[in-house]
Amino acid sequence: MAKMRFEEKWDFAEDKLIPYYVDVKEHRNISMLIAEKLSVNHESPQLLLIRNKECIYDASHFDITVDELKESILWHDASTADH
Repeated sequence: MAKMRFEEKWDFAEDKLIPYYVDVKEHRNISMLIAEKLSVNHESPQLLLIRNKECIYDASHFDITVDELKESILWHDASTADH
């Protein structure tokens, strides 16, 4: 359900943001490895925004929205530009 809601509003250009989908039921080991490597709690469904091999934003369940993702990207872009 979260994936469908998210996909309906997805409007990012592929050269700006590349999405990857992990089917947790089929690939639980990969999901757990991602959680370990990025130091995030594993949840399902879950959205992770990864930049420079670091998770800079994560959301799960009803917190997964395109608007929240866009806000996070803008915030991180602005904070990176300040440095």
